[in-house]
Amino acid sequence: MDTFLFITGAMLALGGALIAVAARHLFRAALGLSVALAGTAGLFVPLSGEFISVVQILVYLGAVAIAVVFILMLSPPFYLQRPKRNKWKVLAAALVALVFTSPLYITTLLWPQPSRGPSESVDTTAKIGHAFLKDYVFPFEIISIVLTIAIIGAIVIARDLPSDKRLERAAQARKLADDENSVEAAS
Repeated sequence: MDTFLFITGAMLALGGALIAVAARHLFRAALGLSVALAGTAGLFVPLSGEFISVVQILVYLGAVAIAVVFILMLSPPFYLQRPKRNKWKVLAAALVALVFTSPLYITTLLWPQPSRGPSESVDTTAKIGHAFLKDYVFPFEIISIVLTIAIIGAIVIARDLPSDKRLERAAQARKLADDENSVEAAS
């Protein structure tokens, strides 16, 4: 069962990372990043790191939710034309990723890790959880205040964004054309 959970978490992490990198829209990239972070959190469960998994979900997915708010508030509308990607840059990025990740794969295949027995992390996890919710409540609350301020800042900045001049000119041209059509129809 642990192997199944680990492979599932790894597939989610890799699939989400591919979506985050390949998506052309920022919102879809942020959703892919959320899936990757959830998969990474799932990797800790079969390794007896339940507390780390929960903290990763709370902190990182919470931060991704803030990032989605920033993306939606600060990005241009999705209906505007997007620039095309340079295929050579994409190929170069894939080659760099391959160069940096291939030693990890080779090392993993050549030197398999010995299997370890079950760890005694229940006491440690309980102690960390107790300290987190009793001794470190103030820093936890400070983090929530900072995230709230980030949301408010995103709203304020997005409200003051200048409008797209091309859209205004197109709307004015349509209005002039409609006015001319109504004058011609009246005469």
